[in-house]
Amino acid sequence: MKLHETMVQKLLKVYEVNSGWTEEKKLLGALRRLNVAVYTQQDGTQILVPAEELNKYVGQANNAEQTARQERMAQLVEEAKRANGEI
Repeated sequence: MKLHETMVQKLLKVYEVNSGWTEEKKLLGALRRLNVAVYTQQDGTQILVPAEELNKYVGQANNAEQTARQERMAQLVEEAKRANGEI
């Protein structure tokens, strides 16, 4: 399994911010709190990504899909009104 580029950057940032403390306790704690998710690409490849990034993009995709459905429903309502001679 590979790390996505966003995961690599996230790990580097965590290390950069939290390293250098006695016994690396701060770094260990930050790594333990790191929330990672598995993302399966369309070709079946699984990669590790920061969970907050995945959740953000899934939410955006769901919002876009819902907006498209609402627009299509409005079009269908308008077509039905025209068919019924209401417009």
